[in-house]
Amino acid sequence: MAVDFITGLPDFNEYVQICSEHLENNSKGNFVVVINDVSNFKFINKFYSHETGNLFIREMAKFFYSNNPHVVCACRIDSEQFSALLDIGRASQAAELNHIAIMNAQFEQLMSAKYPDIFIHVYTGVHFLENTKEEFRLAYDKAKMSKSKIKGQLDKSYNVYNPDDYEISENIMESMSLFNRAKENDRIVAFLQPKFSVSQDKVVGAEVLARIEEIDGSIIPPGRFIPALEQTGIIGVLDSIMINKCFGIIKKWQEEGKELIPISVNVSRQVFIKPDFVDSMKQLLKEYKIPAEYIDFEILESMFVENMDLIVNTTNALREAGFKVSMDDFGSGYSSLNQIAYIPADTIKLDNMFARKSLGTDKGRHVVKSVIEMLHGIDYHIVFEGIETAEQRDLVSGYGCDVIQGYFYSKPIPVKEFEENYQK
Repeated sequence: MAVDFITGLPDFNEYVQICSEHLENNSKGNFVVVINDVSNFKFINKFYSHETGNLFIREMAKFFYSNNPHVVCACRIDSEQFSALLDIGRASQAAELNHIAIMNAQFEQLMSAKYPDIFIHVYTGVHFLENTKEEFRLAYDKAKMSKSKIKGQLDKSYNVYNPDDYEISENIMESMSLFNRAKENDRIVAFLQPKFSVSQDKVVGAEVLARIEEIDGSIIPPGRFIPALEQTGIIGVLDSIMINKCFGIIKKWQEEGKELIPISVNVSRQVFIKPDFVDSMKQLLKEYKIPAEYIDFEILESMFVENMDLIVNTTNALREAGFKVSMDDFGSGYSSLNQIAYIPADTIKLDNMFARKSLGTDKGRHVVKSVIEMLHGIDYHIVFEGIETAEQRDLVSGYGCDVIQGYFYSKPIPVKEFEENYQK
């Protein structure tokens, strides 16, 4: 069974399967789905250490779940967020809500004594199942939606799902249904957006991006389904599909004698932090028999900042295996300049916010120029995203950023079109 490396609880996919099977086999239980979150957890990592943050997570898991006889199954879904399916027996909804409030207050008191410099607030999304026939994933989404309603409201300890909010959940379910049908019918397709070298006047890389192709051939953009995958916690399914497509494209080019260029693929935190991620990528390398240097894993800047030690270890292991690693969305708001020199990425991708905003003012252009000089000075390769005009291209190229990705050169296009346009 796949487990979370910090808490030992099942991972999300195992959690969903266990809870779904339990509901199918137990029709007389009194079930409730809860999702717990903690305000200001990031400051524990920042002011104390990531090891302390991991200890906090383990204590939270033990306090709420390991010693709770009503827990059917629980998992850590993301950082400091947990979810659990509870069978509360004969307890009323009011009694359970009172119990949740008491537990949250007790944990806040315990942790505040340990970390007096940080205001800790636990808040819980709650959904009481009307019957065991309700699909567990839908019940989980309802609890998650109820939690999101009180994020940042420090006077509230819990929020119960309200059917009036179902319209949002219904949109998520429609997106999930769209994605699942596409997955089952192999209609999740790879598009490539080229990375262009100004000095060489040619494409030197590409990023693989997901699209859904309808039966009539029309293309559904990622905004229709990726947010739902992220909200429901199964973005990792899409990651796995796109990683395999990335390996497959390089293999195809190799067999056809085409010029090989690196392809980058986005990897979510959920997938990147799995203990077996590096080994599974090495296994794919053996299966496809391609050079590792042509696979570039893109991870968000925020992942480095929030999970520094773990992400750095995984990054180092990937690079030792020959893969490339890029930090995506640099400058999107999470940067910690005192850490940037110690991040073992090969490439820094400048967030397209720089192109949209900073390149339009004198001060902004000065910032962009300084950032490029700084990153080159500590030996990072740089890709500038979001370039849409010749003026923007000339500016960033003049500042020393040679590789550009953006609509000025090309939007993401089907693999076949990419090959016809750029592959020898």
